[in-house]
Amino acid sequence: MKKMTTFIATAALAFPLVFTAPLAASAATKPAQTTQTAAKSTTYTIANSNFFKKAKVYHTKDATPTVYKALIGADKPTFTTTAKGKLKSGTTYYVTKVVKTAASKTAKAKTFFYVKGQGWVVASALTAGKFQQAD
Repeated sequence: MKKMTTFIATAALAFPLVFTAPLAASAATKPAQTTQTAAKSTTYTIANSNFFKKAKVYHTKDATPTVYKALIGADKPTFTTTAKGKLKSGTTYYVTKVVKTAASKTAKAKTFFYVKGQGWVVASALTAGKFQQAD
């Protein structure tokens, strides 16, 4: 009796695999259609970097600056930025890191701020101090 119960349980568990295995094989042979385009990335050479012990306060005015994601390693003198999203306008943010890039033949030197919890933002898009609503 125990063998019969084990056989029925095994058959019941294996039954769905009979139908899903051929479907999975046919799905694997179809080419995946991707509509997502590759994000534009830019590589910069690091000229100087600074980390703050205490976060500095900055805000956005009316503009919505682009936030970039980038990894900066101690063993590489370069970093690559990729657009990630935008900051809200009229909001106070905290900056914890600053990276200055070197000028090249094709690009001017830029300064990037790391906005805590968001990502890297071009320094010219932020203003020092807390955001205050105009009267």
